[in-house]
Amino acid sequence: MVEVIEWPLGRGDEILYRHPRDTLNWGDQCNVLPNQVAVFIKDSVVYDVLKSGRHFIKTKNIPLLTTFLSRIVGFDKSPFNCQVIFVNMADFQGKFGGRSQTQELAPLQFFGDYFYKIDDIQKFAFEIAGNRNIYTTAAFNEFFRSFVVQSVISKLSEKSIVDVMSNLGKTSSSVQGEVASDLLEFGIKLKQLKFGGIDTTPEYRDRLFWMRSGVSAGQVQQYAGMAQVVDKLPEGGGGGLTGAVMINNLFSKQEVKQADKIEKQGDVEAAFITCNQCGKKISPAAKFCASCGDPTDDELSGKMKYCTNCGSKNDTGAKFCGNCGNKLD
Repeated sequence: MVEVIEWPLGRGDEILYRHPRDTLNWGDQCNVLPNQVAVFIKDSVVYDVLKSGRHFIKTKNIPLLTTFLSRIVGFDKSPFNCQVIFVNMADFQGKFGGRSQTQELAPLQFFGDYFYKIDDIQKFAFEIAGNRNIYTTAAFNEFFRSFVVQSVISKLSEKSIVDVMSNLGKTSSSVQGEVASDLLEFGIKLKQLKFGGIDTTPEYRDRLFWMRSGVSAGQVQQYAGMAQVVDKLPEGGGGGLTGAVMINNLFSKQEVKQADKIEKQGDVEAAFITCNQCGKKISPAAKFCASCGDPTDDELSGKMKYCTNCGSKNDTGAKFCGNCGNKLD
């Protein structure tokens, strides 16, 4: 009697199904629906793949498995042991989220969506079913989501908080490319990975402006520590060291006024100056060019004047600020 092997109740959101029978007979019928494939696995080794259609199990339909069975005496007799895994080849989507940190150890929270499909069925069946004994949609979804989250965490930890927080779309594209490369080993094609949101703590959101304008995370941390000490110092300073002297060890009064003005306007780019050695944009708060290491003294002193009252840029020959009228030094 011919028995039918199929996945009749496969829904669109289910990705794989293991047929309950592990013994097959020559002449059994294997029905594969559109967007499905049937994979024949024996002893964790992937042999033959049947695409959509109605197939009778004969030597010509499963030649690789037949070659293996032919080494066994009486291979052409029924039944023989074999697993049949059905895989849905449609597109799938899911959600992910978790916590990570940047290369500066800034904490991050993230969430988003991904879209994927099975691209290499042989590799997928071998890595997922053969090596990991995953045979259900629920088990695969748990494995896949965990893998994506861990991969995203790893990729974000290699990036700067400035890069991550400045452009969500660019961050999505960058991380997608790196995670997609990781998933190829499972025969899975990541079609899209998109962050719905990435956030950090209020402390790092406050620091982000300075870091975007070219100040290193270490300097920002040092500045924050100084500010806390200054807040606790009595008026006139303590131990002969005033709060103003402490802060000016890191940023000048001119730089702080300029940064405060730009922060209110939300235009970090307006503060940038051009390095006269390599032509790259650099922050007026930087002591050296981040690209070539050239000192910024000549750019700051020879090409512009910053108003100490409002922070506006003025020509080097200006006597008064064009924005507020303040007398320039």
